Amino acid sequence: MSKNLQKLLVKIENGSFYKNFSGKTRKYVFSNPIEQFHICSHENTPTFWGVTGPCKSDFLKILASKYYSDPPLARTYPHLLEKGHVKPIQFMDFRDNSGLDKCHMAARYEAYSFKGKLEMDEDVNSLLNFVTGANNYNQNLNGNIDKELTEKLLAEFDLSLSKHKWINALSNGQMRRARIAKAIHAKPQLLVIDDPFLGLDPKATLLVSDAIRKLALDLNISIVLGLRTQEEVPIWIKKLAFVNETGLSAIDEDFSMKKDSSTTKFAKPIHKDISAFREIPSPSPESAFIEFTDASVVYKGVPVLLKFSWKIERGTTWRILGENGSGKTTILSLITAEHPQSWKSFLSIDGIVRKPGSGVNYFDINNKIGISSPELHAVAPFNMKFRSLVLNGLVRDVGNSNFRVFYKNAELPPNASSILHYFKPEMDEHGNTPFCELPVSLQKLALFMRAVIKSPEILILDEAFSGMEEQLVAKCHLFIEKQLSQTTIFVIGHLDWEVPSHEFVLRLNGGSELSYNFFALIKEDE
Repeated sequence: MSKNLQKLLVKIENGSFYKNFSGKTRKYVFSNPIEQFHICSHENTPTFWGVTGPCKSDFLKILASKYYSDPPLARTYPHLLEKGHVKPIQFMDFRDNSGLDKCHMAARYEAYSFKGKLEMDEDVNSLLNFVTGANNYNQNLNGNIDKELTEKLLAEFDLSLSKHKWINALSNGQMRRARIAKAIHAKPQLLVIDDPFLGLDPKATLLVSDAIRKLALDLNISIVLGLRTQEEVPIWIKKLAFVNETGLSAIDEDFSMKKDSSTTKFAKPIHKDISAFREIPSPSPESAFIEFTDASVVYKGVPVLLKFSWKIERGTTWRILGENGSGKTTILSLITAEHPQSWKSFLSIDGIVRKPGSGVNYFDINNKIGISSPELHAVAPFNMKFRSLVLNGLVRDVGNSNFRVFYKNAELPPNASSILHYFKPEMDEHGNTPFCELPVSLQKLALFMRAVIKSPEILILDEAFSGMEEQLVAKCHLFIEKQLSQTTIFVIGHLDWEVPSHEFVLRLNGGSELSYNFFALIKEDE
């Protein structure tokens, strides 16, 4: 075997690809075959690829052998197979929940509130167990764990202080870093990651980027990153491919040589047109729809919120800013009553103080709230069809995290019919597609439609548009602007173009000294 062939990790030549064998005719992923694509690695130097474009996720699945090849040998892995690794390729799209414990939505916050030592018992995984794969069910692995590598991974991804924490108690950003650390721990020859920076704040994005690069060089792991077209490509990526509906449309194998050294590593972070907002004192509208009064949330002596007061007027839209772990999701979970401390009398909605005996319950509260969030994305049933998942939002008295109840009424409310009509092209094409077969962009759309179809008084959009294609984001934003002017909306998003128009901003400043800043949009006549 030639020296050049030994360096080939992936070889695709004149191949078409399809998802499954169902039906008499094969429906190919791309309209054109992939004529030639090679990923080559030197003996001790990994290669770093970026893949972007509207169909980059499908291309990454082709590389990771998730789709069938026609002809069968159009895609081969010469060097990978020769080395005989058990898992020479690791593919990550963050949809796999293996290693996570099955639990209800509020369990994360109940674990925080537990005053004793949280034991990692037989059916509970710590972060350390999750990354290494060793737990009480397979303790025979413990002797084979590379402890030095494990500690290095935790340090590079800034997870060392959380290694004995329950895996389900991590913040969304921490969980994403833990998943990547777990994949690298397996020491694959080729690591394919789709949307590695999705939902991360700018600081965490740089941390994760640097950690992947450094660890890949140390462990000789070749990397392929799937990046959205709006993202700036990390500076260490050497080669770039662009993929659209027709297939592989462009390759730049000298991409790193063309980048200006002054180019920033990533797109400019959040704080969209912050100059368009002026800082204001804590708002005090004449009639507050939602009000926090000296709210404090403390986990094992560490405050997340401290004497936090906030008044929200009905029908306003707020963007909540802050780094991962600063308390954004905690505030929203207090509003939705998922957080057990939401009943401590520091929160009132529509004049009713949230406390035991107030006459409202969890289901009453959530009948009036629509949510799209990473937590709901993680528990959405894989086999539930697009249309059924959207209509599940109309089911009352089950909470927002219960997808298992189907809406059975023959007639739809007028507002629901209007929403389905607005998104008619997407519903006509994908209405009967299982959730797991939808691209991330349409999965996000399904969750957004499920949240708004119930005509909620409060709409929570927690990273609702992360991973959604730009045209679809614009369509959702226009719907919000035209149809939800009377809805009170809370938005979390780290990229400006993902965030709909808003009048106010709440900025959470975490760290040792907690503080909060409020901003209002400057009007043209000011």
